[in-house]
Amino acid sequence: MPKSKLLKSPAFPKKLITTGIALITLFIGFFSGNYYSTQKQSQLLTQGTVTRIIDADTVELNNKISVRLNGVSCPEKGEKFSQEAIDYLTQAALNQKAILDYQPKYATDAWNRTVAFVFIYDTHLNEQLIRNGYCTATIYKKRAKLKYQDEFFAAQEQAKQEKLGKWH
Repeated sequence: MPKSKLLKSPAFPKKLITTGIALITLFIGFFSGNYYSTQKQSQLLTQGTVTRIIDADTVELNNKISVRLNGVSCPEKGEKFSQEAIDYLTQAALNQKAILDYQPKYATDAWNRTVAFVFIYDTHLNEQLIRNGYCTATIYKKRAKLKYQDEFFAAQEQAKQEKLGKWH
């Protein structure tokens, strides 16, 4: 092929190069974004052992961090179902390894307590307190939707239908 024809028909290699660059960019973007998400998420998780049940919606970890369970409203000490919620937390969480998950921007409250979703193994304590009818789902109108808001409302509806705890 004469040299002049090679210079006139570079469309195929240009498209191939452009497509290749686009695919490489997408590939790098996808995996670096995935890496970033994984790293970001792992920074939002904390672990500790529950050493004390303070009240129906607050526990203390071995590092002396006081943790308020996010998205639940539980009865205060002495109120109906407060003791049942405390007993549940004691049975499910005391001396157990806990994993805390946080709502972005709302990791502490006005009393400087950590505000978190608490998991013991695969059990979501916040949700279980609602599911058993001891506590209610609490959503703050001026805040973003909670990570587990849908699960909390489904658990509350189930407790109502089954007439559990405060719903009987």
